[in-house]
Amino acid sequence: MSEPVIRLTGLTRSFEQGGETIEVLRGVDLALAPGEIVALLGPSGSGKSTLLQAVGLLEGGFGGKIEIAGANASGLNADDRTTVRREAIGFVYQFHHLLPDFSALENVVLPQLLLGKSRDEAEAHAAELLGALGLSERLTHRPSQLSGGEQQRVAVARALANKPVLVLADEPTGNLD
Repeated sequence: MSEPVIRLTGLTRSFEQGGETIEVLRGVDLALAPGEIVALLGPSGSGKSTLLQAVGLLEGGFGGKIEIAGANASGLNADDRTTVRREAIGFVYQFHHLLPDFSALENVVLPQLLLGKSRDEAEAHAAELLGALGLSERLTHRPSQLSGGEQQRVAVARALANKPVLVLADEPTGNLD
């Protein structure tokens, strides 16, 4: 059996609000295998987004242990969390967060350049991903020229561009018709 892509051990997170401590995550244990697809379901305020923030290393302040692809990601400083996110995690959000001044192709090229790929290699891979998502004819269009569904497919291509070991999607279809 292969190493889990993500392993959480005793994950905790609390917030101070109005002089009161609110415990959002209380000792979460979770292990996800490569290729496994999991959906988090729960009412508003139940900690789904907080858990995704922890797994995505979007902020610190969590108790317990977070391992990504077998490496301890707990307690990393901001720069090291950024490096792990860039190299190992793809994100798809409800609101696409595409860069408005860049084309669909450029939005998918950019994360690859940040990882150190050549422009030619990044553009070829971006075109391949966007083509697989039915956007071959829309490569040069800016987000404002794309439908909501097309923008979301660009966001999916961007999330997959660096071949992450983990893809996190936070309500990726919530803003579509």
